[in-house]
Parts: sequence; structure tokens; C-alpha cells
Amino acid sequence: MTELSHRPAVALAFPEAVTPPYDADGVRQLFDRMATSYDRMNIALSLGFATLWRRQLLRLVGATGSPRRVLDLMSGRGETWTEIERRLPQAEITAVDFSAQMMAHAETRSRDRFGGRVRLRQEDALNGTAAHESFDVVVSAYGLKTFDAPQLERLASEVARVLRPGGSFAFIDVTEPTCRALRIAYLAYLRWIVPLAGILLLSDPTEYRMLHRYLTGFGDGSRAVEAFRAHPGLQIEVRRHFFGCATSISGWRS
Repeated sequence: MTELSHRPAVALAFPEAVTPPYDADGVRQLFDRMATSYDRMNIALSLGFATLWRRQLLRLVGATGSPRRVLDLMSGRGETWTEIERRLPQAEITAVDFSAQMMAHAETRSRDRFGGRVRLRQEDALNGTAAHESFDVVVSAYGLKTFDAPQLERLASEVARVLRPGGSFAFIDVTEPTCRALRIAYLAYLRWIVPLAGILLLSDPTEYRMLHRYLTGFGDGSRAVEAFRAHPGLQIEVRRHFFGCATSISGWRS
């Protein structure tokens, strides 16, 4: 374990205008490094709202007692599965993430908490192996910010490809609030408090600074909204949560 006193003081400095990398290898390595503390990191980044927003995400999907084939994209350690089963009790869940470390934690969660019911696939969400029209529902929490505009267009196309006609989807991610005063306070929180939380959570704050860059690059989520709205096969609805601190994109395949 690295002692706090061994961390350089400069580690909390933030590059203000550097575009975060959107290459798959860089993002995969970032999440591999964060896998151990990812649950706690989500709580820190979302001001404690991570679980509530996941619940609100699943409310955007129609409840049913019948089996539903659900694809959890960029599933991380499987934090969304509890909400999926609460909303869709007989759901057949397939989880996709390209981080080997996240998948290792997800395998443990599936075995220990879900009786091994969740099907796990370690693959890129943009290059999935799922068959055409093979899912009734696609959901994803907190993965949109790591894509640039062309990648988001590919993601929208992949969602349309794997959903059956009439199937629904819902994505949610942290975004910058629309209120100027709240936005200033929120960005200050992400810039200073979250990296300090990274130290306390025994994770190198470098990863948390990178997430700050992804969040500021993602802004209000408009590039994701535009990518999904532009796809001719998807009908979408956009909602802002807690004054714009999170944004959801949901809808169905026509």
C-alpha cells in the first residue's frame, strides 16, 4: 500500500484544456486500474446519487413480469444488475465490458449475488458479437462520457442493431449542470474533492483526474443526444436529473 506522504503534491494539478483520449486501449487501461474502487468512485463522482440514478434509469424501461432479454453495456462490476432485476424480475441479463479487471469483479458478483445467472462477455461495446435483434432491452450507466462523437454514432447504430423492433433502451451519465452557479460548484468538486477521495479510497488520483477530463469534455451530454437522435431507427427522449447533474437518453427501436 502506498503511503499518503509518498504522493507528490503536484498530483492534484489539473490540465485545463487537454482533450481526453478516446482510444479504446487508453479507456480500457483506465478502467482496469480503477476496477477495485469503482463502486466507491461512482458514489464520489455522483455526489452519492449513483444508485438513485440507476433506479431512475430502469424506470425508463417498461416493467413486466415476463422474461426479458436485457443487455447491460459497459457494465463495469455489475452495479446495475440489482436494479434490472428489481424492475424486470425474470430478466435474462447479458453484461458486456471490455475491461478484464471489471469483468473479473463482475464474475464474482454474478456468482456470489446472482447465482451465476448473468452472462458475461468481455468485448468492446462498439464491436459486439450479439446477434441482430437479439435483445428486448439495452441499458447502460455512466459509460457515455468516454466516447467521442463518431463513437457515439457507432454506439447508437449498435443499439439499433441488437434491439428487436419495439425494444427499448436507456442510458444515463453524469453531466454538467445547466445552472451556472451549480455548474461552477460541481466542477470545483470534481476538480479538487474527487481526487482527494481517490487518495482516501487507496486509488491513484490520476484516474480520477482523467474522469474529470472526460466529464468536462462530455459537458451537458449534447453530443450523445445528437448521436442517438440522428439515428433513423431510434426514437428518443431526453431527461435531466437533479438540475442537469445527470442526463438520460431513452427510447425504443422503431
